[in-house]
Amino acid sequence: MYLLGYDIGSSKIKVALIRADNFQVIGVIQYPEQDMDMISRQRGWAEQQPEVWWQDFCTATQHLLDQFDIQPHRIKGIGIAYQMHGLVLIDKEQQVLRPSIIWCDSRAVAIGQKAFNDLGENYCLGSLLNSPGNFTASKLRWVKDNEPEVYEKADKILMPGDFIAMKLTGEATTTISGLSEGIFWDFKEKKIADKLLHYYGLEDQMIAPIVPTFSIQGKVTKKAAQRTGLAPGTPVAYRSGDQPNNALSLNVLHPGEMAATSGTSGVVYGIVDKPIFDKKSRVNSFAHVNYEDHFDRIGVLLCLNGAGIEYSWIKRQVARKDHTYDDMERMASTVPVGSDGLCLLPFGNGAERMLEDRNLNAHIFNLDFNRHTRAHLYRASLEGVAYSFVHGVNILKELGLNINIIRVGNDNMFQSKIFASTIATLLDCQIEVIETTGAIGAARAAGVATGIYGSISEAFGDIQNYAVYEPQLNLALCQQTYNYWQSRLQLVMEENSAGFRKTEAYLGEKTDHLKKELAQYSKALTLAQQKENAVNELLLQIKTAITGIKTDTPGTLSNISDRIEKWINSGNSVTDLSESLDLLHHDFLNKLNKAYPGLSRQELKLCHLLKMKLSTKELAHQLNMSIRGVETSRYRLRKKLGLQPSENLLAFLESIDSD
Repeated sequence: MYLLGYDIGSSKIKVALIRADNFQVIGVIQYPEQDMDMISRQRGWAEQQPEVWWQDFCTATQHLLDQFDIQPHRIKGIGIAYQMHGLVLIDKEQQVLRPSIIWCDSRAVAIGQKAFNDLGENYCLGSLLNSPGNFTASKLRWVKDNEPEVYEKADKILMPGDFIAMKLTGEATTTISGLSEGIFWDFKEKKIADKLLHYYGLEDQMIAPIVPTFSIQGKVTKKAAQRTGLAPGTPVAYRSGDQPNNALSLNVLHPGEMAATSGTSGVVYGIVDKPIFDKKSRVNSFAHVNYEDHFDRIGVLLCLNGAGIEYSWIKRQVARKDHTYDDMERMASTVPVGSDGLCLLPFGNGAERMLEDRNLNAHIFNLDFNRHTRAHLYRASLEGVAYSFVHGVNILKELGLNINIIRVGNDNMFQSKIFASTIATLLDCQIEVIETTGAIGAARAAGVATGIYGSISEAFGDIQNYAVYEPQLNLALCQQTYNYWQSRLQLVMEENSAGFRKTEAYLGEKTDHLKKELAQYSKALTLAQQKENAVNELLLQIKTAITGIKTDTPGTLSNISDRIEKWINSGNSVTDLSESLDLLHHDFLNKLNKAYPGLSRQELKLCHLLKMKLSTKELAHQLNMSIRGVETSRYRLRKKLGLQPSENLLAFLESIDSD
């Protein structure tokens, strides 16, 4: 009998088939050949069509069954790993309502930051273990705010893996691990985070029923069997996000164990036995696959955007076209530890969360044209990424993680002995390289819930090391060059912060200057309009006098009267400018009107003029009132605003504008 495992990524679907009795890998395939399309309708957006995932899932399954000539009824369990943090919305008929907003979409950053500020650090970090940030809950609020017609139709929210499981079984369900990655789980209360849902205005019933990570979560329907080639009734028995699943695949389940990977980006994922959080939000904590109500197992995830992408850039831009990564490794091994002073910071792939969301870009220090060669650049780039990992792991140590062992898959940068040995030496730990994949791990996990294996330990206990890297480089040299690397990083971070502070200070000064200029222009325009009103009043008096005169020269005085009336009714640029000025105060008037909806238009205008610090006489001219009338209006306004005699009206109005 066999077990089937999937890894649903944002670029490909990977499928692994293993024999249940001896863990033999029968085959692993991936589909499609070209990376899946990503929809980016605006800068910072990233979406994919869930139905395309399902189509590729079905095709990949059919290809695997055909290629290895497996009878579907012999498959006894299905496990699913998937790209984390995505949002899939379905209606009551389980139809997808819009493209999935996937993990790398950044549209909800501001929403999450506001939620963090409003809900408070104690609740967000103490209960959710994270800022709501750009995670699934914040993405859902974005949909509610910007696509209300879609939100109104939504019945359930699903993670990408929940969606695939639903298509297989017909049942919309989720897991605690999945809810935690979406920031829907309260670790203190050990239940759905009602406070966050209510803050965002989200309905509790939109959360799908929770099933255990290892459990019979449903069975393949006849319709799904026809699409995939699987046998009806095959149980779906495991579901997890890709990083927790990668850790499980490497048998990382307990405190002191850590998983790592270094593809385009790098990930370090350590296990603790109690909820922890980072006040600087440099790392994220989620429920691990073996988290239970009475058994805390938390995965602490640290991401490095600048990792494998840096080394691949070096290969494309520096290496000769016929050089492979093995050739680069051999050349780098001829250079001593520290690359003869050459130092690289690899942070050129966007803002780094572990550096408190700074976007530093990559840097090369001490390049000597007469001394350094390609080999030096190769080793310095490997060391730069290795030092980034060490820096990240030290952050995890600050949070209380004990690191005894790091397990990695036999792929990407951990195939480099220089890279892995540098990390092992500086952290004084073993790095075990294991021949496995996330899809293989998901297949083994499916055997736990189906009863083929008696426990998780039995399912993963036989994992063998492909290689082991131990501290073997010169520690003193490694520490010296790492310290220098850290000093360069600190220098760049300080320059980045200084530049930000300088820009912020300049913008603040410019804003204050513009506000003062606006106040001056506002008063000048008001006085100009006041003079204009006085002229118009005089002209009206003249017109009235002319109308009362009887003369023997008909037409002459009448013509003058008509011209005066035309002037009065024509308007002028001063009035137009005054109306434009009102628009500049639009936010203030909106705030005031919302706070005190009983104010009349005349009273709102009075507030606006008071803010410009006009005298009582000037107010009288502007409002076409007597001085006593202005004083009466001011008295009534104070009563409507609920001000005490000791409170200053102007100070109160300015406080409204500053809120």
